[in-house]
Amino acid sequence: MRFKKVYIEITNQCNLNCSFCSHTNRPSKMMTVHEFENIILQIKPYTWYIYLHVLGEPLMHPDLSMFLQIAHDNDLYVNLTTNATLLKQQSKILLDSPALRQINLSLHSFPHIPDYLENAVMVGDELSEHGVYVSYRLWTMKDKIDENTKKTIAYLEDHYHADIHEYRNSVKLKPHCFLSFDREFLWPSLSHAFIKEKGTCQGWRHMCAILVDGSVVPCCLDANAHALLGNIFTTPFEDILREHESLLHNFQNHVLSLPLCQRCHYRTRFDHKKNT
Repeated sequence: MRFKKVYIEITNQCNLNCSFCSHTNRPSKMMTVHEFENIILQIKPYTWYIYLHVLGEPLMHPDLSMFLQIAHDNDLYVNLTTNATLLKQQSKILLDSPALRQINLSLHSFPHIPDYLENAVMVGDELSEHGVYVSYRLWTMKDKIDENTKKTIAYLEDHYHADIHEYRNSVKLKPHCFLSFDREFLWPSLSHAFIKEKGTCQGWRHMCAILVDGSVVPCCLDANAHALLGNIFTTPFEDILREHESLLHNFQNHVLSLPLCQRCHYRTRFDHKKNT
């Protein structure tokens, strides 16, 4: 079994408090270098790509450069998602890392920071010219586009001499540099109403996530470990995989056995028409 990607939450702390992001009652934590290396050694037989994200702002982590080096030493490629507020300060670490494959800049955070957008695009250009894939994200799109989104799109159009007239999917701005659109989604929760027991998902088929405390969950949106499968610090990852082979088979057969999945709105985008 090989995942297309494994999410690793190196911190659940963030320097912003955005309304669209999931909130958690989990204790705040920064993953240690030892914990990160432990995870990497366990998951590297099962993937080529790690994503430094679930909740939290990874650029806040004081050991980020060491994490990137550990990933490189273990032949893993890194994708990183950030709100871009610390991008300029951490640009050298990112530019110096041969492990960094892609960086996603969540421009929909709209922080009230002077020169925020200009600095994000400046570093985005440096990284893309360095061979890193850069994805500017506007993932809180609604039927009516708000003024902040309009201003962001206008800035990118002017900077990249682009004509962005369709706000969907992905727009190539230049080599290695894209603007990605998506509608704001509802984070899954056990408090949501039941939807159905039939369907499938990318979780546990193509990806999984490891939270900052070592909790292993099948989905990068399970920010509160409601679908907890085990803890990688107490149970070997290979054992967790073996114990939950039936979950993979259920997803492959369009059976939703986890209560969280039965209530997840985001998951429905992966359903085939015959299963809706």
